[in-house]
Amino acid sequence: MKQQAIASLLAVAFAVSLLHADQFPLASLPWIGDGRPDRNGADWYEEDPAPEFEAEFVLPAGVTETKVHFVCAGFGCFAINGACMSPDGLDTLWTPYDKTVYSSTHTLKVASARNTVRVRLGNGFYNLPPLRFWGSRHFREVLAHGRPCFKMAIDGVEKPLEWKWRKTNVMRNSVYLGTEIDATRPEDTEWKPAAAVKGPKGEIVEWPRENPGMVSAGNSCGKARWLKEGEVQVVDFGVNASGVPNFCFRNEARGTRIEIVYGERLNADGSVNVLTQTAGQIKRGNGGPGAPHVACQRDAYVCGGTACDRFSPPFTWHIFRYAEIRGAKRLLEGDDATRTVRSMLSLEEKALPASTFKTGNADLAAIHEMCRRTFQANLIGGVQSDCPGRERLGYGGDIVATYEAYMLNWDMRAIYLKILRDFADEASDDGWITETAPYVGIAVKGEGGRSGPVSWALAVPELIDGLLRHYDETKALDYYPVCTRYIRQLAARHPDGLIPQCIGDHEALQRAPDGVTATAHWHRFVSLTAGFAKRLGRADDAAEFDALAAKIKATFAAKYVKDGVVANGSQSAQSIGLYLGLVPADQIPAAERRLVASIEEKGCGPTTGIFSTRYMLMYLSEHGRVDLARRIVLHKGFPGWLHMLERGATTLWETWKESDNVYSNCHPMFGSVDEWILKYAR
Repeated sequence: MKQQAIASLLAVAFAVSLLHADQFPLASLPWIGDGRPDRNGADWYEEDPAPEFEAEFVLPAGVTETKVHFVCAGFGCFAINGACMSPDGLDTLWTPYDKTVYSSTHTLKVASARNTVRVRLGNGFYNLPPLRFWGSRHFREVLAHGRPCFKMAIDGVEKPLEWKWRKTNVMRNSVYLGTEIDATRPEDTEWKPAAAVKGPKGEIVEWPRENPGMVSAGNSCGKARWLKEGEVQVVDFGVNASGVPNFCFRNEARGTRIEIVYGERLNADGSVNVLTQTAGQIKRGNGGPGAPHVACQRDAYVCGGTACDRFSPPFTWHIFRYAEIRGAKRLLEGDDATRTVRSMLSLEEKALPASTFKTGNADLAAIHEMCRRTFQANLIGGVQSDCPGRERLGYGGDIVATYEAYMLNWDMRAIYLKILRDFADEASDDGWITETAPYVGIAVKGEGGRSGPVSWALAVPELIDGLLRHYDETKALDYYPVCTRYIRQLAARHPDGLIPQCIGDHEALQRAPDGVTATAHWHRFVSLTAGFAKRLGRADDAAEFDALAAKIKATFAAKYVKDGVVANGSQSAQSIGLYLGLVPADQIPAAERRLVASIEEKGCGPTTGIFSTRYMLMYLSEHGRVDLARRIVLHKGFPGWLHMLERGATTLWETWKESDNVYSNCHPMFGSVDEWILKYAR
């Protein structure tokens, strides 16, 4: 009886799906999946072939194109009559799935009335492995999750669709761990009825068609060399980038198993170093039951024995300059190894005029290129990530540091509105703004529970302000209530105006006390929101927040500023206090002198962190010291951007100090320098 009920539900749903989307939206359709049980333990890592779905549909006579409305939880791609949309499935946006899920609409040409549509699904961020990040954090415990599923509606179809599914030879797939394909296993010939499944509960919202989606932003060829002839070879793609590799393994025996690992740098012996992008620092078997001992980016391919076995892993991407290939007997040559860069940003198309600035200074040009490549690598799936390998998470702090640089390079309107909605979704229940959006359970030095630190929560009003300034995008003000609720909750917790705890000025060599960073950003949060209140004509709110901001400023000055010295007098502390307007007017000249002294003491090498790097360069340049800011940017040797370049970096490091183990080699936060380059470099 249960199977009959499901079949009846599917029949009704499929019939409804044939109506025009305006008449019957995707929200009314059931989620479609393979019906297999979810896996939450060690069994997740066992073979689990990705599903493919198929249905036939008939269009009215004379129709030559149709619109396909598609939404999926996980990664998904579809093909009509063999014409595939996003074969790697990476176009799907990651969201708090039980709050919001984004659909897309595609216009496709058709040559006949009778047509076949196929859909392939990958796990994506909806069916993450049960990895214990850093040995303890289990993202599946807080994320909406399940087996991948989809909905589809096709305009103009008049007869019911009957979905069926089969297993493919994509044996494993994970955004963090890679993909395995076995070409010796043919696709199943047996098709089974599809199932109506639970799926996520979020509102389905269409991604605006006029705004940027994922792009394949260029291909590059790799150059291979033997590390151990006939057994191990290493391919160098020239620069670090987020992308999907494409390999042609020529004349390999049927059943030959080839494994590929990826990395941002090489070890001393010429092998590929996987440690800077290993998921969640899982490097010693600390990833939980069934997890790999080292959770690096790894693909596997079992050859079918053809003249050219082509392997391009779907449902994953890697951050890499190098690929180490084990098992192939022949050296890859010519275009046997290529990489397709994947991002929501193209380095050429849709760029703003400012981003194509010209300079006669080769060092500035190289820093600019390194920043843009890093930004591009960290925007996949609608999340501005901290790094595209080991975490891939939408941290608010990185956004605070770099959103202005992103906006000067690209039209970020749709992407940042989406990110604002992510943060709003996560704050909708308890009012606290989370450290990451989507929220994965990380909440360090906030107010307890799901709350993130105030400097990371600041991403919300900063993005609202940026969208208003750059695009006059008033939709950003829809998120004003997120700010007001947060302010009133935090003010009740800290009536004296001081916020003592925060992650702080991350990776500063000499950092301001965390209370300085937290309280300064608390003031910034309140001040920005007061401005929004005035724009919205909410006089009472504006008066309330102006008074609170004044209180915070006075308390900050009394606690941290004396004779122009902010706290410990470091570049970090001075820049935070000056740029965010928290130094009393009569002490500003002394504070500026102390800032300059702190810079010259270090030979103009920056000792600043995630926030103060931006603040230092901007404050100096806005107050007549572009020359000193330029000396900082062009400082040679450690620490600095040129040091990264001198050490062979092609994307920004997470730390001033070079790391071959713990820290990401593709991290946007020090990319705030690109804001300075685009505004002040000549």
